[in-house]
Amino acid sequence: MKEITNYGLVFERLVNKTKEYIVNNSIQAMILGISGGIDSTVVAAICHEVMVMTGIPLIGRSLPTKFNKEEETDAATLVGKTFCTDFQTVHIGDWYNELSSEFRLLEGEMTPISKGNIQARLRMIYLYNLASVHRGLVMDTDNLTENNLGYFTIHGDVGDFNPIGGLWKTEVFKLAEYIHNDYYNKARCLEEGHFYQQVDEIAFKLEAIKESLKLKPTAGLGITNNDLEEIGAESYDQVDRILKEILAWKHMTLWIDEVPIDQTTPWEQRNAFLEEQQMLDTPIKVIMAVTDRHFKSEFKRKQLPIKITRDEILL
Repeated sequence: MKEITNYGLVFERLVNKTKEYIVNNSIQAMILGISGGIDSTVVAAICHEVMVMTGIPLIGRSLPTKFNKEEETDAATLVGKTFCTDFQTVHIGDWYNELSSEFRLLEGEMTPISKGNIQARLRMIYLYNLASVHRGLVMDTDNLTENNLGYFTIHGDVGDFNPIGGLWKTEVFKLAEYIHNDYYNKARCLEEGHFYQQVDEIAFKLEAIKESLKLKPTAGLGITNNDLEEIGAESYDQVDRILKEILAWKHMTLWIDEVPIDQTTPWEQRNAFLEEQQMLDTPIKVIMAVTDRHFKSEFKRKQLPIKITRDEILL
């Protein structure tokens, strides 16, 4: 799989491809759920550039639950006020409490995952209603790592169009660092030209990205403290390396024991991969956790949102 070497060019292509889709489909607004995490912040920066170029508004909403920490909602507010033309924080805790109490009466106690799924779907109900009101498009913020781990809720935290769906999580971090550095360089140039008002505007963007980079990735749904903790991995670099090995193996291995790979079960595919894996420097429990999540979530990737593909990014 080709590696990214020029993040400036990647950012430019993501902005242009997003703009092309928005304009060609007569979209009247971009609707974005903002968590404060790096994925929604990068998408906010991309959509902000589209808004500057087209005048099409970026409408952002932070939709925290009781599980969101104060630093997460603070970062979401900073991002929303910095990049969006219209931003509000809407707490969904009361909606969730009312709905979950009805479900418990009907079906009994729920699992942590089912509770998390309800909250994710409540967020999307709100965002899609907002899109209907403004004739807009709900922006998706899942990256390639999350897609391949199944870290998303069907009919929940999934939108219509995804600018960063072709990027691994490690690449999203690097893209965020590029955007931060690009804003910093622009601020220095403006400062030298004594354009202090514009410098102040860029300072807010720098702060928003910096605060997002500090946060540990989490869905804020009360299932785990953060995404890496759930699979026991040390870093996203470790996770991405395993996933790249899995995808390369799936691409190269067309047959397993003379049976087409798409006719084997996810469990059989996972075992076949583990038998061939060569990543001896990675703890086997981490490899097991990543492969289990990937193969068991295969069904979730059948209907992903429209996204800017990796081939389009790396032309």
